[in-house]
Amino acid sequence: MFDEFFGVQMHPLAGHAPVVLIPIFAIATIVLLVRSDWRRRAGVWMAGGVAFTAGLLFVARQSGHAAYDDGNGNFLGFGDVERHRDLGDQTFVLGILWTILFAAVVLVDRRRNPVPAPADLSAGAAASRRDPVVLGLSVLSAIAAVLVTVWLVRTGHAGAESRRG
Repeated sequence: MFDEFFGVQMHPLAGHAPVVLIPIFAIATIVLLVRSDWRRRAGVWMAGGVAFTAGLLFVARQSGHAAYDDGNGNFLGFGDVERHRDLGDQTFVLGILWTILFAAVVLVDRRRNPVPAPADLSAGAAASRRDPVVLGLSVLSAIAAVLVTVWLVRTGHAGAESRRG
């Protein structure tokens, strides 16, 4: 299932979507973690986007494993493919962790600080209080977003190096 897509090897195709989307979602995650009013309005959609990127990491990971296991010559005779594979596995795990942490921030924040009615969004509305649980989850989620991005770059670099031979 993860070998080819319309006759083209799937791993290079599947690997580029996370490379583009993960840094964008990581920046948006950090913005929403800092701006609680934006998080309350767009947090659920953003959590879905973060989960989608974790799904893309899964497809990239599985297609890489399938290409490696096929032994079709695409990876044979090249450099340290195992490093690329291990970093890809780690990136996927970090992506799952990021998804869980960001979803937890959104859920806990919505439960403890419900979305105000439109009339309450006026300039004179009182600022929400700082919740230590939401703050702690936010810090962990931001760290996870940065780590996924860093690991993604490391994984891609290791893959490019393994192709050079």
